[in-house]
Amino acid sequence: MKERPRAAKIVRRWLAFCLLLLLGPAWAAAGDSSCPASQNEALNLIVSHCAEQAAETLCFGHPTVSALRRESTTAAPSFTQPGDTMSIAGIDWLSISTEDRSWGLARAVFPAYPYDSLEAEETALLAFGNVALFFPAPVDLPSPQLDVQVAASRGAYLRAEPSLAADIVKPIPVRAKLKAIETSPNRNWLRVYAAPDMLGWMSREVLTEPAGNLPVSESEAGIAPLWLPWQAFDFRSGIDDAPCADAPESGILLQTPKFIPPRQFLINGIRLRLSGSAWLQATLGNGTRIRVLDGLGQVRAAGIEQEVKSGFGTSVPLEMNDAGWLIPADAPSEPAAYDYHAMLSLPVDALIYPGRIRLDVYTVVEPVPAGGGSPLEGLSDTDDCAISARLEGANIRSRPDPEAPIIAVMAHRESAKPIARGIGADQLPWWKLADSVWIRINVTAFAGNCDSIPLLPSAR
Repeated sequence: MKERPRAAKIVRRWLAFCLLLLLGPAWAAAGDSSCPASQNEALNLIVSHCAEQAAETLCFGHPTVSALRRESTTAAPSFTQPGDTMSIAGIDWLSISTEDRSWGLARAVFPAYPYDSLEAEETALLAFGNVALFFPAPVDLPSPQLDVQVAASRGAYLRAEPSLAADIVKPIPVRAKLKAIETSPNRNWLRVYAAPDMLGWMSREVLTEPAGNLPVSESEAGIAPLWLPWQAFDFRSGIDDAPCADAPESGILLQTPKFIPPRQFLINGIRLRLSGSAWLQATLGNGTRIRVLDGLGQVRAAGIEQEVKSGFGTSVPLEMNDAGWLIPADAPSEPAAYDYHAMLSLPVDALIYPGRIRLDVYTVVEPVPAGGGSPLEGLSDTDDCAISARLEGANIRSRPDPEAPIIAVMAHRESAKPIARGIGADQLPWWKLADSVWIRINVTAFAGNCDSIPLLPSAR
């Protein structure tokens, strides 16, 4: 990876970082009771004006967004109208702020590779509040890169050298997409990218013919990973800077399609594999915080990988290297359940795929008793009220409404102690297990002194 001119780079970063420090706390300290209105306005503008956003573009929902292109020495003109877009190609850094008490918000849509193939899928990055992103300078990649596919019906092997006797790097399935960059001197083998950072040799006989000529390989010199734009970046954000109770803190939301191989990212020197959506924040002092809202993430730093399930988060301490880039100072922390209620103000509706904020069910639910018996057995009318899911289980929702997102599921014979009850949007009674955590009464069994549970005048 080529370094930028160091002095200019560090000045840019510190200016953007100082902007975060100055603007975020000032707004929060002001305690402006209208702050949710600014955020709702920005969110609505993203949803309405950026609905037809093209791939590989940046679209904004408020005027406090500016970007610097690599070929320019001055910042590009700030966006002037909601829905304005620009190509993400060549962006050196991006700054989003809460200047003038407006709420910065911008969304990028871009393709991203997984760690183990070249099957790109559209990814979304939503930056909001006070955020600065810094992108690495482009590296020299092989040219040309010609598309080929595995044609052998049973797949084929990627090998370390152009020989049938060479070590197998990985089996490659039929119709897998590859990028051919070189041919062997005898032209019987092609050197291919099989994944962003996986190179090897495959027999020409098992591949489709490339549409063009390839240079003859002269050495096994190292070749840079085949990252797509925005798969690798540094960023900083405000932390603990929510301007009011109903507003989110600054950060970025990153979203990939679920139920496909995870996309891979290099963020502040941390390897993140993600299938679903995650919220990230970062400062040099607090490290990078990663919460997986929906789906699954794998976070790798300092040679250690942590699997982070939905409803959980981890953090990675940071330090700055001599070139001005953030890098991990230690391994990711053990995953821990996040505060579900604190996540609800995140602008997930502005992402490009349907998603939800998941709850770690065992923050409000007790597991099935040892031995598998009923958790309600033996409870008297004077015992605390307890509920248990019936045989088919019970959906837990973010509000007492059958149309509300399902955030977790209570399995048969798991149990919980409700803190309140109320009539839901369907005119049926619901139990409240915690803030923004509800379960309908008719899908549960209950015992104990449940008449003592407070009845809310309006369930929400």
